[in-house]
This record gives sequence, structure tokens and C-alpha cells, in this order.
Amino acid sequence: MNLKAGQGRWLFIDCDNTMLGTEAMAIPSLVARFNQLYSQNAGRELTVDEFQEHFHGQGRETLCQNLAKHFNIAVTFEALYDQREWRMMQALQASGVDMAPHLIEALTILKETGFQFAFVSNNPIQRGLAAMRYSSNGQGNKLAQFFGTNFFEATDIQKPSPTVYLRALEQTGAQKETSFAVEDSATGVKAAVAAGLTTIAYLGFCPPQNRAKQSEKLLALGAKYCIEDWLEVPKLV
Repeated sequence: MNLKAGQGRWLFIDCDNTMLGTEAMAIPSLVARFNQLYSQNAGRELTVDEFQEHFHGQGRETLCQNLAKHFNIAVTFEALYDQREWRMMQALQASGVDMAPHLIEALTILKETGFQFAFVSNNPIQRGLAAMRYSSNGQGNKLAQFFGTNFFEATDIQKPSPTVYLRALEQTGAQKETSFAVEDSATGVKAAVAAGLTTIAYLGFCPPQNRAKQSEKLLALGAKYCIEDWLEVPKLV
């Protein structure tokens, strides 16, 4: 796994619950919105635990399609996501968002050994930037600087499709043989592995009692390693 510096090594990184703990706010608010709109037609309410089990890492049109199948009802993107990003930015500003411990330190070490970085998310780039802006440790601007202009949003074809990773590889000129991905969900791991990237699963934001089960699941999906501390990443790559 060890490579000499200067060989064009890249680290492609998911945002939500990989770098920043946004899902603690994003998922409950989306579940509440779903229940407000659809619980009557669905015959019951969606729970946060149920969302985590079946839809973790999904978003936008893909999520709406899978919610519709799960409940056998019509779920429209326009209704479920109405003013979604504005509401999320307000929530992030009001409460602040946790950054993964030792993330800045790990990326600094990797940068010094020649790594370059790309942000790769199902969610809008503006949400990722807002989460950095309102990071509770005040290091959001420093985090954003690691990526330069290398921000990639899945938009029309979301993870678990590898499309966003393939686009990022093409745009950056990175080679998959010397590149790695860090993801936290089954959806993200599937996408990165399908793109041919050596994939590290980050479990730092996963509840401690669920980490063993989640680790087993993500390793079975093709993740090469599971970690709980970002400082493990430089040691692995």
C-alpha cells in the first residue's frame, strides 16, 4: 500500500459523517419533513433508526425513489426537498457542526507526503461549505483549503452509482491505482469500490454500540479498512 511521494496520489473524501457530523441534524429534519408530508398515506411514521438502516447515505431523487418503493406511495423530490438547503444552512449556523477529530492533522500529514484531495458528496457542495463555515472548532476555512477547486457533487446520478467518483477521477486526472476514498456509509462504499478505489470506511461518527456491526457490513461491501480515528489514514496509505 505504501507509495513514494510524487506519484500523483489522491484522497477522495465524502463529507457528511466522514469529515463533518452533519447527519445528526440532517437526518432527523428530513425524517420529520417526510412524516409531515407522507405519514398519513404511508400508514405510519418513518423513524430515524429505520432511515439509518435502509437509507443511510442516500439523498435527493434517489432517496425519494427508494422511500416511495419502501412505503409503496408517491414521494416527490419537489415536496420533500422544498427549501431544504436553506433550512439546513440555518440549522448548521444555529447549532454549529462537529468536525471529525484529528481530521486537519491527518490531512496535513498526507499533504506533506504529496497527497491531493477531492470532496465527493451526494449532497450539494453548498451544504458542505456551510458545514465547514459553521464548524464548531473554527477550522472550517482551513479544511476547505485542502480541496482547492476539487469539489464534486453527485447531482443527477447519485451514489451508490460510481458516476460521481468516475467524474472526479476524470476531472482531476487522478489514477485509481494510486488513489483512495474515505466513506462512512454502505451507499458511499459501494460507489467508491465500484469506481475501483481502495476504500477506507470511517466510523468515528457511528454510535459506539453500532460500530462492530457497521464495520462488518462495510468490509463485506468491499472497504479495505475500517477506522475510528483520522490519524489512522496516513498509516494505511
